[in-house]
Amino acid sequence: MTIGLLWLALIVLIPLVGFYFLGINAAPVFLSLCLGYVLVMFDSKNASNVAGSINKNAPIHINASLVAINLILLLGPAVLTIISQLRSISGHKKFLNILSSASVGLFGALIIVPRLPSGVSNSIMSNSYWLQILKYKTAIVGIGGLIAIVFFLMSLKKKETKKHHEHK
Repeated sequence: MTIGLLWLALIVLIPLVGFYFLGINAAPVFLSLCLGYVLVMFDSKNASNVAGSINKNAPIHINASLVAINLILLLGPAVLTIISQLRSISGHKKFLNILSSASVGLFGALIIVPRLPSGVSNSIMSNSYWLQILKYKTAIVGIGGLIAIVFFLMSLKKKETKKHHEHK
C-alpha cells in the first residue's frame, strides 16, 4: 500500500466512520464544505495578502502560509458545523447519513487534496483510486447535494408536524 492511498483512505473514511459514531448529521457538513470551497475560490488570495501584511516583520514561508490559509478557509465552516451537529442524528436517518458521510469524505478529498503540500498531494494524485474519484466527481457532488436537500426537507416536515400538533 502506498502512502498516497493511505492518505486518501484517511480523508475519505474519517468522516464516514466518525460521523456515524458521533451521530453527526453529514448533510450540513457537506454544504459547509461547499461554502469552504467557495471561500477558497474567491478569498484565498485576499486572505493571504492580509496575513502577509499583518506579519510583515515575521519571516513567513509564503507557500506554507497559503496552504494553511486555504485549509482554514476550506475546513473552517465544516469544523464549526461538525461541532454544532454532534449527536444530531439517530434512528432511521442513519442509513441516509452514511451516504451523506461518504459524500463528505469523497468531496472533501476532491477539494482538499489539491491544496495539500505538493509531496502529499502528488503521492495521492498518482494513485489509481484518485483517478476513479476524479472520474465520478460530478456524481459525488450531485448526490451529496441531493442528499443534503432531502435531509433539509425531512427536517422541515418534522418541524411543520410539531407546530401542527402543538396548535390543536
